[in-house]
Amino acid sequence: MKKWGIIALITVAVLGVTAVFNRAESDDVNKEKLNLLSPYSNKVDVYSITYPSDNLKIKGFLVQPKDIADKHYPLLVYNRGGNREHGMIRAKTLQYLSYWASKGYVVVATQYRGNGGSEGTETYGGKDIDDVLNLIKWGEQLPYVNHQQKVALGYSRGGMMTYLTMKNGVKFDAVVVQSGITDMFQFYDQRGPEMKQVLRTIVGDPAQYPERYKSRSVVYWSDKVNSPLLILQGDHDRKVHHTQAEKLVKQLDEQGKEYKYVLYKNGDHPLTAYYDQYNAEIDKWFKVHLAKQERNWKQF
Repeated sequence: MKKWGIIALITVAVLGVTAVFNRAESDDVNKEKLNLLSPYSNKVDVYSITYPSDNLKIKGFLVQPKDIADKHYPLLVYNRGGNREHGMIRAKTLQYLSYWASKGYVVVATQYRGNGGSEGTETYGGKDIDDVLNLIKWGEQLPYVNHQQKVALGYSRGGMMTYLTMKNGVKFDAVVVQSGITDMFQFYDQRGPEMKQVLRTIVGDPAQYPERYKSRSVVYWSDKVNSPLLILQGDHDRKVHHTQAEKLVKQLDEQGKEYKYVLYKNGDHPLTAYYDQYNAEIDKWFKVHLAKQERNWKQF
């Protein structure tokens, strides 16, 4: 009887540990594996997730290396561009995120509220920042994530979301913003009538609601940039003019922030002609700063 009692206690203890790890990975989060065909399919698993944010069910994605046993990978937070269904994360984006997962990152990304089956309404840099913050909290709890190592990559509107994440006090080892919005007033002024109408519908008219535009524009609170920042921009970007990036660069320079600015000649909004070059820049930026962080931790 004593023998079976000991075995029962061990079994309960093991199940308890298993439950803790399962809860850390899936507490209030539904996860469904996707069969995504990509060059990285043999190295990476892709999941669709539904997670809670402000009492809403938000759709997102988890892309991770297959080999997670006894591993602790850096977390990579990806912030998508676009608005509503435009720019939504689809198979092509997931293939790109699979590339980063194949290089040893656990990648999380959100569709934001109101998009891609998420509950709620698109706010374009308003309360939807909570969808990013809550996703980060969940990602950091995954048992195969090193919660001390975290990087971020934001594209276009996602650049604005990445700046807002830092504004909300989240620090990263390294941040990359590609073709990102820094000044919503300039963004509004330099876009055509169709995008102006979208912004008036979602955010409001800038003349009537200037504080909404300021709260979304990092050039009005650049002191909140708290992480090493790599800015990638094309000088022929017709959606986010390169002078937006340069206004921020000037402020970062004056404040002594750590940053690097790369301007690509004839580069369009997605930097189409520079795919290999800009990804090499991102890879190097992440690796250098993650290595620096690791060295700093070993000193303690």
